[in-house]
Amino acid sequence: MNKSKILYLFTRTPLHVGAGASVGAIDQPVQRERHTGFPIIPGSSVKGVLRDHLRSLGKAPINDLFGEGGNRENFSAGKISFGEARLLAFPVRSAKGAFALATSALTLQRFARDAGLSLKVPPSPADMTCLAGGKLVIEKNGQKGVVLEEYRFKVTEPFPMEWEGVLTKLLNDAVLSGAEGRFVLLSDGDLSHFAVNACQVNQHVRIDDETGTAEDRGLFNEETVPSETLFYAPLTALSRGSDENEVFKALAPEQLIQFGGNGTTGLGYCTVKLGN
Repeated sequence: MNKSKILYLFTRTPLHVGAGASVGAIDQPVQRERHTGFPIIPGSSVKGVLRDHLRSLGKAPINDLFGEGGNRENFSAGKISFGEARLLAFPVRSAKGAFALATSALTLQRFARDAGLSLKVPPSPADMTCLAGGKLVIEKNGQKGVVLEEYRFKVTEPFPMEWEGVLTKLLNDAVLSGAEGRFVLLSDGDLSHFAVNACQVNQHVRIDDETGTAEDRGLFNEETVPSETLFYAPLTALSRGSDENEVFKALAPEQLIQFGGNGTTGLGYCTVKLGN
């Protein structure tokens, strides 16, 4: 019988997992879901990073659990299925409280389904309305609202305390565990808008190796998912594997792992932990 657990990833620094093709003015966009626009980390990237990380720790029989390919005679499939890392909460600038962790009914429904939670997901609010935590709410003339980026949202209800309790306890990361009052539930469309338009875009210049100066027409833009973004990925031990999975054991303690490109310039460092 297959056994699944959820891997949680909370970005400490901006993350770039490239799509490999330019979109409009962005030369190097991040990978996204086609239908929602939410950023993702593909399962192949999750698998490759974890394989390299566990090899460096020397804590797991790498080829047996991850598989062995190439031109080797002892070719074998892995014993773990690595799902793509999906968005659970996205950081957005807030006029009060510095920033909000935005989520939606869709992201919570997906997470509840994949994690096997029986917790009720609140109905999706209408566009430009939200359920917000106390650190974000601005009250004036008897009305409550939050301002995210340049948009004002009407607050209809507080963010559900039971969901806040679940999300803040997924990791012991100081920022996430201290995020009480910072969550906001938006409509699926509003969250998609921020996920597409509120990522960081940084400009870079390619350097000529011979001259040590900027190449002619070497300017390019690179998109990154911001710090304090919360992802989750399902990991499943397949039926041909052992119940006592060494990868699951090695990932149970909270640790720092780098995902995506440009690790030498500080991108992609995430607080990572395998939950139940």
